[in-house]
Amino acid sequence: MANMSRRSLLGYSGTAAAGAVFASAGAATAATGVDGAQADAVEFPQGTEFGAQASISDSDLMMEMTFSVRVDRPNGVPTAQEITPLEIANALSEIAEAKGWPPITFYGTPPPAPLN
Repeated sequence: MANMSRRSLLGYSGTAAAGAVFASAGAATAATGVDGAQADAVEFPQGTEFGAQASISDSDLMMEMTFSVRVDRPNGVPTAQEITPLEIANALSEIAEAKGWPPITFYGTPPPAPLN
């Protein structure tokens, strides 16, 4: 979130959405413990769409990513083969960082809360 300028966010999503994202970022910062780990993870329903934006400050480059995951669990229990949204978000962020982008935080709705 710190890598996204308010101007970039306002230009993309409008004032109300920008306020919601900045408010959720403040709440996420407040929920971070002394050791830097988040106190409570947000539970997102199956099929939630996650999105992120990133920009490189010394250029005009801007990137937007979205994804959603739905895993059918016939017996209701996650399996060892399940790929979680957090795993995907962290992998995409690592790929972006390897290419010179800043770390990327994906947000899901509802509620507008950070995933990674």
